[in-house]
Amino acid sequence: MSPAASTTGSRSAVFIVDDDASVRDAVRSLLRSVGFDTEAFASAEEFLKAERPETPSCLILDVRLPGVSGLDFQEQLQSIGIEIPIVFVTAHSDIPSSVRALKGGAVEFLAKPFQTEELLTAVHQALDWDRSRRAESAELSVLQSRIDNLASREREVTLDIALLNKMANRLSAADPLHQALNEVVEFVVAVVECDSCMIYVLEGEELVLRASRNPHPEATGRLKLRMGEGITGWVAQHREPVVVAERAHSDPRFKVFNELPEDLFEGFLSVPLVSGGRLVGVINLQNRAPRQYSKREVRLVATIGFLVGAEVERARLENEKSELSGRLESRKFMERAKGILQRDLKISEEDAYRTMQRESQKRRKSMKEIAESIILNDDLKRGVS
Repeated sequence: MSPAASTTGSRSAVFIVDDDASVRDAVRSLLRSVGFDTEAFASAEEFLKAERPETPSCLILDVRLPGVSGLDFQEQLQSIGIEIPIVFVTAHSDIPSSVRALKGGAVEFLAKPFQTEELLTAVHQALDWDRSRRAESAELSVLQSRIDNLASREREVTLDIALLNKMANRLSAADPLHQALNEVVEFVVAVVECDSCMIYVLEGEELVLRASRNPHPEATGRLKLRMGEGITGWVAQHREPVVVAERAHSDPRFKVFNELPEDLFEGFLSVPLVSGGRLVGVINLQNRAPRQYSKREVRLVATIGFLVGAEVERARLENEKSELSGRLESRKFMERAKGILQRDLKISEEDAYRTMQRESQKRRKSMKEIAESIILNDDLKRGVS
């Protein structure tokens, strides 16, 4: 079987978008030599105009392109609903660009000149991801077709159980938390028709947007609400769902974010995320047109919210455990460093601490870093002697 063939024997397509003709030709020749169906384009606009086969595929995308950049094009593809895994390549690699690309779902970020094996590995990984996505989509379609033949109530119950089982499986497989939340957003959008889906997580006293599918993906991590603020804050405060069929933007509890272009939403469904009686966040669905959410849809989102709440709570506990472990480790370093200073300088424990504190301020380093430096120097001296 050629490297381009899946386990079912279907062909795979690899698209290349790079304004450097020599790079396009070289990458296209390489991929065709190992059996991939490959097409190359000089710009993002050319790629969008071309017909793309309904087969597992991926996109090798240059970061710097004429017109729209590769990173902006990544967001554009997401906004218009084109799901294709991306392998970024660039001759001008920098950390912010790579972080932005990977956060946006890119499979890999390769610096030119890259190794042949690096590129082929990334392409295979991207195609495997796309095959899994397509198989899952097909599975959901088949499931839906079968269930359509059942009686109305039986269909709803059977479908909900199947969907929730699938949601639970996706959550258990997703790691870390941000990946799990993104999985939830994608799942909810697939099963409940909506124009926007947003998940807020309670962090301290604020609700912070941590995952979304909406016209403003850059708002993730930026939008914050206090308890009781907006419909979202009301739901968090009262731990009750809110369903607004039309003119949600006119609801006195609706929150308009001044830093974003105003979106006028008609339908609005907001459900609390609760775990063990503890509020952990809120999930929102919004529609630009009036939308009468059914009782079934509300129940389904509420149950998904319960599953998500448990996952968020687990992540919170893991984070607390990690922080406590870090503090314990820092304290051990501090105690050992103070002992070294007391021994070498013949000073009290309090004076040793003050000495480390002065060094921390002088060098603009943390107390832990100062302690590690003292311990390292002591270990070197004892090693020499």
